[in-house]
Amino acid sequence: MSVHLASAGETGRKTLLCLYSTLIYLFLYLPIAVIVLFAFDAKPIPGMPLTELTTSWFGEMLKDQKLVGSLITSLRLAIISAILSTLLAMPAAMVLAWLPIRFKSLVMSMVLGPVVLPQLVLGLGLVILMRAAPATVGEPAIILAHTTITSSYATLILYSRFLGFRRSYIEAAMNLGANELTVFREVVLPLMRPALISVFLLAFTDAFGEFVVAWFVAGFTETLPISIWTSLRQVISPKVYALSSLIIIVTLALSLVSQLWVIRQARLTSKVRSA
Repeated sequence: MSVHLASAGETGRKTLLCLYSTLIYLFLYLPIAVIVLFAFDAKPIPGMPLTELTTSWFGEMLKDQKLVGSLITSLRLAIISAILSTLLAMPAAMVLAWLPIRFKSLVMSMVLGPVVLPQLVLGLGLVILMRAAPATVGEPAIILAHTTITSSYATLILYSRFLGFRRSYIEAAMNLGANELTVFREVVLPLMRPALISVFLLAFTDAFGEFVVAWFVAGFTETLPISIWTSLRQVISPKVYALSSLIIIVTLALSLVSQLWVIRQARLTSKVRSA
């Protein structure tokens, strides 16, 4: 009798857990599904119920020079910021993980600062800083702001990866006659490539969708989040839904491909280590 009661209780807990997980995923992905659905609504003001479906808004979106221009601007600035943050995070993480540093906890707290600080405070601070160099307001200021934010957690992610890095590989390569540059190029970079790609993609995604700090320092530069926010003060055009749907589909596809690639590289690395 007690065994049946325990089994029934376990089944009930699993059912509740599945129901809870389903509700969480619905809460997360239902707004995304609505955006994609409204992108195919034929009405000029999308809304329920959908009476007719169309794909014409995707063509109209491509004809909107302002919207496409802001998209290109966001892509360009996000790529530059992601590259800079990855390049800055790589040596910083190596130093923090491999060299003895006094007051390391204080240094780590300072590295974490831009992530922990509210973006409103960071934006106000950058506005005050930009007053000393008003010529940098616009794209340079946005790149600086995004690099400041993304390089912080990029450093922390690579730091944790370097902590698990086997220094014996470096010692073995140097014992075989390789110099430091060769060791870095032939040993460190290949083993760190999955983490670097993950950090780059994470930094790119964060910089591409960041709005608050960019709005403070953008000047006359209009990124895609700023353009969308401007349209929110009026009736949201279906072209915005079409562009958002395209971004969602491309992002999910890139995320899936990158995750599969990272998993494959991790398996290859584990095989090399076991060998």
